[in-house]
Amino acid sequence: MKQIFLSYRAEALPRWREAFVHADIHCNYNSGTIFARLARNSAVVWLHVLPGATDLAQQIGGVKNMAPSCPVVILSNTPNEIEGLSAFSAGAAGYCNALAVPELLHQVALVVEQGGLWIGQDLIKRLFGAISARADLADTANILIHLSPREAQVAQAVARGSTNKEIAQALGITERTVKAHLSVVFEKLDVRDRLQLSLVVNGVEPSTPSKR
Repeated sequence: MKQIFLSYRAEALPRWREAFVHADIHCNYNSGTIFARLARNSAVVWLHVLPGATDLAQQIGGVKNMAPSCPVVILSNTPNEIEGLSAFSAGAAGYCNALAVPELLHQVALVVEQGGLWIGQDLIKRLFGAISARADLADTANILIHLSPREAQVAQAVARGSTNKEIAQALGITERTVKAHLSVVFEKLDVRDRLQLSLVVNGVEPSTPSKR
């Protein structure tokens, strides 16, 4: 899949070209005209944003309007949970450090090309922790009643940002069992991934639990 980088910088970071030799990289980006011409086919769009940008949602929306089938990855100079949540809420498929090494950029591309979300484990912990701190306990309880006690434990652990390995160790079960519980939880709560599960469990996003 084609890789398109859009950056506010006057010059591209060398590691972007190192990661994707044939990428289309456009600097001093402030308009959709160039991108609209390039994105006729499937591509991953890497959008490098200014630190503290207040129009992140508008930038993502503008790209997605021009090329709705292209996943958008936000490249941030200083990744943080607030900006990350804003990016995903606006429809981004990935969020990572603009200074990520080429190997990591390849991993990000692979995940989003397959329809997944790339967040990064460090940001997941900070993001989910921030969400959990603002959770409405009543909303959380209403969601968890649809799950078995063990499923609820797994769901809450995921909502706090724990990995499958950490959950398995804490509950004294195997990672395979954790994955099995998660599959059931995803189905019962009608969520597609760990991020949406965290938002639902913490009462940030509504859910329509299936009846089982």
